[in-house]
Amino acid sequence: MSQAKKIVAGVVLTVIPLVGVTLARQTAWGKFLATPQSRMTGDPGAKVLLVEYSDFQCPMCARVQPALHQLLDTYKGKVRLAYKYFPLAMHKNAMPSAHAAECAAEQNQFWSYEDQLFQTQPEWAPLADPTTNYVAIAQTVRLDMNQFNACYADPSKLALIDQDHQEGEARQISATPTLFIGDERLVGSFIETDGARMIERELRK
Repeated sequence: MSQAKKIVAGVVLTVIPLVGVTLARQTAWGKFLATPQSRMTGDPGAKVLLVEYSDFQCPMCARVQPALHQLLDTYKGKVRLAYKYFPLAMHKNAMPSAHAAECAAEQNQFWSYEDQLFQTQPEWAPLADPTTNYVAIAQTVRLDMNQFNACYADPSKLALIDQDHQEGEARQISATPTLFIGDERLVGSFIETDGARMIERELRK
């Protein structure tokens, strides 16, 4: 193999692992870091990136999910969504639920698990220990239960959640849900009322 071909091959092998993740990007609100493919949905080549900072125990986060699904359907091929963990200290089960979701993400079932967490939020949110509920959801979305249980028992997984949270704080987030559409920021119910308008604005750029 010629030296030139070796260089090209090396570049390809270096780039391949990056496919499917959003690289760190600087915006007017500060930098957001790479998001694993397992926590992204939509066309990877879409022009507009939506970045959602959310808390699974947050009622408003659950409320805006239909609106987010509608935006992804309406602008299919034009937008993609990255999910960032932002568990609030006021919600005692926010961190455990994020931990469980991250374990689902390890099996590429984050979005199915996320949907179930939000739909069943009233059931597990007030519990002293919602582990049984999280296990039930894992069974519902057909995760490998040995892998899920091992992951959920591993506190090192919390570092990924903390990383997202620190990133959110650096981007001046204090409430959930917060959605970034390009350099625009929407908080709470404004996602429902202004999301489409903001996407249209980004698409025109």
